Amino acid sequence: MARYLSQSRIEGPVWFSPQEKTILRSYISKAEQEIQSLDSQIEKLTRDKDIQFAVRASVKNILSPVRQIPNEILSKVFELVCYPDEGEFYAGFDIVRRTTSLSQVCIAWRRAAHNTPRIWSRLSLSLPYDQGLIKEEGKWVTEWLSRSRELPLELYMDFPQNDVSYWPEEDESEQHTQIEPLMTEVHGLLNHILSHPPFLERIRLLKLTGYPSFFTPLFVLEPSSLCSLEMISIRMIGNSAENHRLVDTFSLAKNLRHVEIIDFYPKSQLETIMLPADQLVKLNIAAIIYSSSFEPSVYTDFLRRCSSLVTLEISPPASLEFRSPPAPISLPVLKSLRLTFFSSFYGLQGVSSLLRLLIVPLLEDLTYSLRHVDFQEFVIGITALRDNLPTSNLKSLTLEMGYMANADLTLVLGLFPAITSFRLSDIGFDTNHLFRAMTYKKNSNDNSVLLPRIANLELGYREKTSYPSELISMMLSRSGVDGHQPQEDAGLTDVARLRRVCIRETRFLEKTDEDRARIAEVPDSIVYTESWGS
Repeated sequence: MARYLSQSRIEGPVWFSPQEKTILRSYISKAEQEIQSLDSQIEKLTRDKDIQFAVRASVKNILSPVRQIPNEILSKVFELVCYPDEGEFYAGFDIVRRTTSLSQVCIAWRRAAHNTPRIWSRLSLSLPYDQGLIKEEGKWVTEWLSRSRELPLELYMDFPQNDVSYWPEEDESEQHTQIEPLMTEVHGLLNHILSHPPFLERIRLLKLTGYPSFFTPLFVLEPSSLCSLEMISIRMIGNSAENHRLVDTFSLAKNLRHVEIIDFYPKSQLETIMLPADQLVKLNIAAIIYSSSFEPSVYTDFLRRCSSLVTLEISPPASLEFRSPPAPISLPVLKSLRLTFFSSFYGLQGVSSLLRLLIVPLLEDLTYSLRHVDFQEFVIGITALRDNLPTSNLKSLTLEMGYMANADLTLVLGLFPAITSFRLSDIGFDTNHLFRAMTYKKNSNDNSVLLPRIANLELGYREKTSYPSELISMMLSRSGVDGHQPQEDAGLTDVARLRRVCIRETRFLEKTDEDRARIAEVPDSIVYTESWGS
């Protein structure tokens, strides 16, 4: 028997006595007992191992650097995560998904997120992308907004997204069947917000885009309901007939100061949405209208009521043909004006007719943005504005040239000798003649120089061209001028020292070795910078 136990392989028959068989069976029993004992030990060791894994994970969790971050800093991190990279909130920003993700990491993060009211104070929703959030009438929104505590609320809503692939315009009946159920769900969500006074009374900002019917619960509110509203942006699309309904919701919003209106139809939203014009401080109007039937008096009449306006940005429609001679528009406290003009299909009146009406005695900052506008039209328009503008107040001028070519700006800029800051962008023409006129000639009998008070100059190019060598000559001539404040009767000939020159889009400029050498001569008294992009 012993010889068999020592062999790893048995090739022939074996014969054992009853006593030997008993001994072998005892070996089996003993081995089974040992295996059972070892299994028990393995099970215990496995449990002990799992316990130690848990202890290690717990200790690591405690020692994790993120655990050492104070809740105040963690809240700031959450606020950055829940802020758009573009720097501005919009309806398509996925704020709900981001706040939900932060709340699901762990209990500590959920508590920290729920104790960060700012990330719950801005709600962005857009159809069709947030269609899942609209289901069941958005019952979640009450709890979501309640975490904002007492902070002002901002609502960014696009109902629906203007996506023709999703909303087929060819079959209006099919479109109606798609929109009607969603409209019901949206109304339910809005009612969850607007029926709670703690929410309604804290709404500070509204940015609304979409079909007017989606916003019916908002548009039927009492005029005094939105007592904290400071800013509203309205951009209604879809069936223009829906835009004819009178909306009185905002007429008594006592804190409303900033309004943005974007018009797509000949009947402006300013005709149907009642606004407290006399208390507005900032107004943005953009008219994407290409119709000769548009009556621009709706804009001029509204502007005449804006006696407190400080900042105005306006992009009038391509056609500004008044049916009757309009009265002047006096904006007595306006300080900043941005005008964006597109090409007029109805002659030069599109630009000049509005500018000749404006009386802006305190204007300090003027931006003139051009898109496919003829140079002659530009000159007529800006000259008309200049006739109603005291030159002593205007300090900053920006010209965005669009696609204008071969523009001689010397005569135009001669109208504004008192400006101290000048920005010229989208340059697609030779500017050497301009800088030559700005060059200070100390020994010359004629001390007149273009833009004599300029201290800050910013340039941006849009197509390949040679570096303007006359710019360097102008900078060198202005670097040694003893700048001083001009006297009221001598401001046109006093020349100030140039302080800062910034050139953007330098990838379009082709420099020579001589240009580089001369740029190196520019003294440190002038801060000269270049950037590859805008």
